[in-house]
Amino acid sequence: MDKIKFIKGFLKNWKEVGSIIPSSRFLANKMIDPIDFKKAKVIVELGPGLGCFTGKILEMMREDAKLLIFEINSDFCNELKKNKDSRLAVFNVSALDMAYHLKEIKADYVISGIPLSTLVDDSRGLLLKAIKNILSGGGVYIQFQYSLGAYKKLKSLFSKVSFKFTLFNAPPAFVYQCVKNSE
Repeated sequence: MDKIKFIKGFLKNWKEVGSIIPSSRFLANKMIDPIDFKKAKVIVELGPGLGCFTGKILEMMREDAKLLIFEINSDFCNELKKNKDSRLAVFNVSALDMAYHLKEIKADYVISGIPLSTLVDDSRGLLLKAIKNILSGGGVYIQFQYSLGAYKKLKSLFSKVSFKFTLFNAPPAFVYQCVKNSE
């Protein structure tokens, strides 16, 4: 059922969704693997779709942690809001507006499924700067993409950038791990 909703979301606006099918459990595991759930108090997820990473994050998070989600697709948001976990907050706004909603909150981790390759250069640059600004010193930004096209831009913004490859996803994906300098 989720796959049908996801396909409908893709067909409605493919630039927002980025893939015709949801991410695999293999990709989900690679995305959350860098998170130190014993220490993480604030995790931000951008473009979660129907939440294939969200559920895994909530399973692993501390009881006093928060997961703040930014999803522009209202149909996906309505599905995500069905999860009544008190640690979860869902915002039906663009990730570019997250700083307004976070106020002074700094994230330990930012997880993103936003398809950077479909964004125009200005929006991509603004999004990456917004992500860097909401991360705490030493915070980690984890992003999956289907190519290495964003690598050079990420290297120019973050102190450390590495990536892993996930073959078992359709299509196969790269998982970037970007660390912000400690402040």
